[in-house]
Amino acid sequence: MKVTMHAADHYRRMLSVQPHALRRLDGSATILKCNRDQEIPDRSETAGHWCYLIAGAVRRSMIRPDGRRQILELMLPRDFFFVSDDQREETVEAIAEPTVLASYPAERVDLLADRDRELARELRGLSSQLLRRTRDQLMILGGVTAVEKVGWFLLALEKRASDQKGQVELPITRYDIAEYLSVSVETVCRAITDLQQRGIIVLVGTRKIKILDRTALEEHGGKTPQGCKPGLIAA
Repeated sequence: MKVTMHAADHYRRMLSVQPHALRRLDGSATILKCNRDQEIPDRSETAGHWCYLIAGAVRRSMIRPDGRRQILELMLPRDFFFVSDDQREETVEAIAEPTVLASYPAERVDLLADRDRELARELRGLSSQLLRRTRDQLMILGGVTAVEKVGWFLLALEKRASDQKGQVELPITRYDIAEYLSVSVETVCRAITDLQQRGIIVLVGTRKIKILDRTALEEHGGKTPQGCKPGLIAA
């Protein structure tokens, strides 16, 4: 879904002040605005592109044989990701309202990278960014308890939001968090309740968490969370 001229100008201004690897190609980028659950690409013309997330959140996921969705990768503002024209069993979807991204044709990026050594170096940096996200997710999923998984997830979000140290914005719903962590929604709720009761975190509104005890969070608690308060994270 392409955005209106006025909105496109607004998001292009946002893009222009954010340092990113493909900034020299911003003039030829297409600004796309997606609704929640809208697939990227929803048309073949957006396939085979590098995408830079300006606002919102995006998931790369697949459906398990038992019918459950597993989120393979979570993209947040200022993340790059690649959308292939051959996704196979995977889907790439917007999971926030609205989600806005800049789309750069891969063919054009590759062509310029062949002639521009600095751009080629920046592309290698993008590949490293993707690998780091994969590594972080493996660390999160490797948590033994739900508290460990949720704790590592919050720390990973804080690290990616470099301008908000000690505070975490939750860009996705508790259902998305559960699918990302491969646990139930109720388990996510109990884990957050447990971290609150131990004074490790505090909720500031429905989508913001303040980290009170970083050392304890890094140690991932340890005991099984008890109880569940409804409405801890807005759906």
